Amino acid sequence: MKKVFYIIFTLIIVFLISGLIPMNNGKDNCIEISGIIKSVSEGGVKDLVFELENDEIKYYINRGFENGFEISKAKKDFEGKKITLFYVNSWTLLAPFGTTSKHVAYAIVNDSVIYTEW
Repeated sequence: MKKVFYIIFTLIIVFLISGLIPMNNGKDNCIEISGIIKSVSEGGVKDLVFELENDEIKYYINRGFENGFEISKAKKDFEGKKITLFYVNSWTLLAPFGTTSKHVAYAIVNDSVIYTEW
């Protein structure tokens, strides 16, 4: 019985630690995607979330509303516009088959950089 407990405890610790490993958000570890912004919303903890037309994935700027974005202005300025996003190519044991949301490291709307982590 103790052996099973130690194995389960070890697995839980491994999963927790793997979720705390920081992402490499450098340009060499990002994937570029472009599209038309269908909607802008708030998600997570003050994250700015973009939904693109014909795309199931949601793209978010982590703590975007703490970095100067405002929801009403973002909706007015971004919805319906073309955006080019660079999202972090990451993998974690907590989501081994991928997620439905991606962390944005760099964003361009109508040829203007609106956000960068580089």
